[in-house]
Amino acid sequence: MSENPSILLLGIPGPGLIGTMSMAYIVHTLKMDLVGEIESSPATIVFVDNGQIVGPVRIYKKDRLFAILSDIPIDYDNAIDFTESVIDFSKKNNVDLVVFISGIHVPERNVSNLKTYGLVTHEKLEKMLYDNEIPKFLSGVISGPDATILTQLKNSPIPAIAFNTECNYFFPDPDAAMQTIKIISQITKQKIDLTEFKKQMDYLRLQNRQLMEDTLNVLQTQKESSTAPPQIYK
Repeated sequence: MSENPSILLLGIPGPGLIGTMSMAYIVHTLKMDLVGEIESSPATIVFVDNGQIVGPVRIYKKDRLFAILSDIPIDYDNAIDFTESVIDFSKKNNVDLVVFISGIHVPERNVSNLKTYGLVTHEKLEKMLYDNEIPKFLSGVISGPDATILTQLKNSPIPAIAFNTECNYFFPDPDAAMQTIKIISQITKQKIDLTEFKKQMDYLRLQNRQLMEDTLNVLQTQKESSTAPPQIYK
């Protein structure tokens, strides 16, 4: 991989809403530009931003960094089409690495020392985990739409990393989102000031309750994975 790779960050509503909260803050803080949308299914909701009609799954860009942010859960039926759209966009825009952000349920996690585990689709990315001291996700279960997305990414020619941060599965978890932002900052070599995020944590918990409920409705048939954290590098 080049010294200055083109990276695409992918954040969707999932466990703890980590993907959505962390991605929204990164887009805001880095002042990324809206450059497009992912239209994998008929939109049931649209947003109006500065007088412009925009869809719920949007693509942002700054320099060689792309970000895809979804404000609606990606359900089982749409997960394949959604991921294929992400991969097609990545190919057309010469993306070198896709980074998928999600969470892993750990009820008795240490909030002051949350862990993020990495999972790679290409062996050459192992070094990136090692160099950044990110423990590898060695054993456990990933199910639901996340599993479909990871399967599609695994079969894609574009290398991908999934980051799963310890979180509360059932409630918006800004603590886990903040840990994830730190990892993204490290990987992308982008300085991301967390001061504003820390001030908004209580607000984020309240603001995202409905989205969390909608997300859980999508995930309700998902088998709960092991509550024990995965093994890590010795």
